Amino acid sequence: MQKKKLLALTLSVVLSMGSLLTGCGSNQSSSSNSSSKGKQQITYMAWYNNETEPKETQKSLDKFNSSQDKITVKLVSVPYADYVTKLNTMASSNNLPDSAMMMESQVVKWAVNGKLLDISNMYSGNDAPLDSLAFKYKGKAVAYSAANEVLLLYYNKDLFDKAGVEYPPASADKAWTWQQFIDAAKKLTKDKNGKTVSEAGFDAKNIVTYGCNFNTISWMWPVLALSNGGGLVSQDGKELLLGKSETIEAAQAIADLNLKDHVAPTPATLAAFPTLDVTLLSGKVAMATSGQWEIGVSLKNSLKDGLHYGVGVLPKMKEAVTLNTGGPNVIFSTTKNQEVAKTFMKWYTQEDNNLSLIQSGVWMPTSKKWYQEEDLIKKWADNEVHPQLAQYKSAVIDYAMNNAKQVPWYFFPGYDRMDEIIGPGMDPVWTGKTTAKDAILNDILPKVQKIFEENKVK
Repeated sequence: MQKKKLLALTLSVVLSMGSLLTGCGSNQSSSSNSSSKGKQQITYMAWYNNETEPKETQKSLDKFNSSQDKITVKLVSVPYADYVTKLNTMASSNNLPDSAMMMESQVVKWAVNGKLLDISNMYSGNDAPLDSLAFKYKGKAVAYSAANEVLLLYYNKDLFDKAGVEYPPASADKAWTWQQFIDAAKKLTKDKNGKTVSEAGFDAKNIVTYGCNFNTISWMWPVLALSNGGGLVSQDGKELLLGKSETIEAAQAIADLNLKDHVAPTPATLAAFPTLDVTLLSGKVAMATSGQWEIGVSLKNSLKDGLHYGVGVLPKMKEAVTLNTGGPNVIFSTTKNQEVAKTFMKWYTQEDNNLSLIQSGVWMPTSKKWYQEEDLIKKWADNEVHPQLAQYKSAVIDYAMNNAKQVPWYFFPGYDRMDEIIGPGMDPVWTGKTTAKDAILNDILPKVQKIFEENKVK
């Protein structure tokens, strides 16, 4: 869904670092040691691709600055499309910021090159972020996601009611099987004459409402492979899973939603669809997979127009599983203000200090207590923006705590290079030009294997 926007949101296409670290040997940073009303200034740089986050981030920084006698933080806001280039330029001129929200796929690579500070001792007790949000190198946390984001299944309640189809399950223990997902999608898919897939005379070339869309963005589709016992890279970084039959089976099953089952849009059709909220509201798609952030970035915008949506867990093949991610916060090792930067970062990542972003549905909390303590859960999730709390609690909060696995960019240094091959390599599969088996085994795997061998955990 809304592929271009989600590519930006999830950072699945990134530029090669190339000579990124050339000339970065000296310990300098872009922070100013001059005073701002007697305060020491440090910088925090972040990428954004919506209007909500930079405004809310600045509010948080204003709150921090007003609470401090000796520190002030300046926000450097950069559009996603310009972020890698900006960071490259700053690195080559020894002018990196003190801290930043980086791109997921770049973190471990920067750690390998010694440019990120070990922040594993920055937190303690219940204030520590979930371990699933830690980007690690050699067992040490070099970044934590600023927010927790998991993959979910969104749906238009009105379309389900009209078709007489039960809503998708809101708890992992009741997750639909893949066949149940397809069966529901067939009942929800309608052609221009109102016929469903199973009815005689169904016109697959003139579909008005598609039953589903399973997102094929390069880091998202492998969630089904994980569910089937496959994936890209094992969670310990020691095994390449891409060529497993379970991975190939899952990839082909996603492609067949369009190619054989006629319940999902073609890539060309999908590219013309609007944002997720409008796509659901207009009935172009009855249910779709995407990230938790959609609640705050997209879905809330159409509530006033009558969108009645629900959220459920993803369908499964063998195991109920989702993927988690989130833009990582780092402190650069080049800063001369390590302790000051730690003071800010620890403050900034506490939920009470960026609560507006969490309550808005864009972010989820990062520390365990906000997923377990009833009063804290209500504080951020019980409002008009989020789905009904009981549903959200089981379909999102519990799901994130108990069924989430990490995207390999949390722990595998070569992930970004692999992704540059896997992403375009899978495009012919989604369009039906080749099979998942042929694409993966004959084209993608030979190229990825070399990268994996260079980076696998011993």
